[in-house]
Order: sequence, then C-alpha cells, then structure tokens
Amino acid sequence: MMTDFHATAATDTGTLIGTQAGYRITSVTEVTDRDALDALMLDYYGVLVEKLAAAGVPGGYTPSDLKASFWPNLHKILPPNGRFLLVHDAAGRLVGCASLQLAGVNRGELKRLYIRPQANGNGLGRMLVTAQMEAAKAMGWQTLLINIIKGNTESIRIFEALGFRYIDRYPECFDPIELDPYFVYMQSDLT
Repeated sequence: MMTDFHATAATDTGTLIGTQAGYRITSVTEVTDRDALDALMLDYYGVLVEKLAAAGVPGGYTPSDLKASFWPNLHKILPPNGRFLLVHDAAGRLVGCASLQLAGVNRGELKRLYIRPQANGNGLGRMLVTAQMEAAKAMGWQTLLINIIKGNTESIRIFEALGFRYIDRYPECFDPIELDPYFVYMQSDLT
C-alpha cells in the first residue's frame, strides 16, 4: 500500500541524527505534521498486514485498525519515555521512521522500523537501528528487544549484522500473544 506523502521537514521539532545519501534522520520531541506521519503510518501498517498475511496469519487485521493504536500511544515513543526517528528525503518528504519504547527495567523495544520503497537501498534501515541502539545506551538501557515477522529477511539480516541474537518471546512484547508463532524475537545486549 502506498499513499501520497507531504513535506514535513521544516515543521517537525527534533535533533539531526545524521544524513545518508541525501536523506536526513532526526530524533523528534513532538510531531507537528500529523497528516504526513499519519500517511507514513498507514503505509507502514499496510506493509505489516501484507507481511502478516504472507507469514500465514489469519485475516482480520487492517492498516487502519492497526494505525488507530499509534496516536494514543505516541507519548510512549517520544522523549523522555522513548525515541522516535523520522527520515526525510532531500525535498523534505517523510520517507521513514523507527521508534523506541521502554519495555521494562533497563530494557527497550525497537518498533516501527520502516522505509518507504522509493528510499530503500540507501542503508537507512541499518542507520536507524544503529541510531536507536545508541539512543538506548544513552538512556541507560542495557538490552534492546525486537520482534520481526517470519520471512522478513531484509530486516532480520540488518539485526543479525548488528549483533542481535535470537531469543524466545520476551514478556514485555507488546504484540498479541496469538501472533507469537509468526514472529522471531531478537535481543542486543548494549553493555
């Protein structure tokens, strides 16, 4: 699922994390262009629903339904509770994101790693994960957790390359337990 996206670079409040191949990654403290982020989240959840279906998850999930839980929980991924990174292209269009949220004492969970197809292949996914690992360390977290839909080899390769190891489902996982057979779980020890 692909939606039109809007310029948002000048309006999101945040700190520049880095640049990569003409893309800019910022850590935001608030979201000021809700429409652009809403469209990105709809795209993300559309891809997520497709990957869940490809992994064999029974139907019933829709991008709109999944996106509905994002906005009420935004505070969990913004400082001081978490970190939210946004990726903009050279024209200021929002093309990616990654969130980090507290998952227990000294533990965090990386969620919503997404790069729109037109921005794929530029190392942005790896750069987002690396930046979130550094943010987790800076927040004093000792462990970073992730769950990935089975068959999502592109994401799994990024985490393997960055030293994440496979683990059983972690108790703090926010996704429904009935989805457990469709996920792999990974952990990075940040200390």
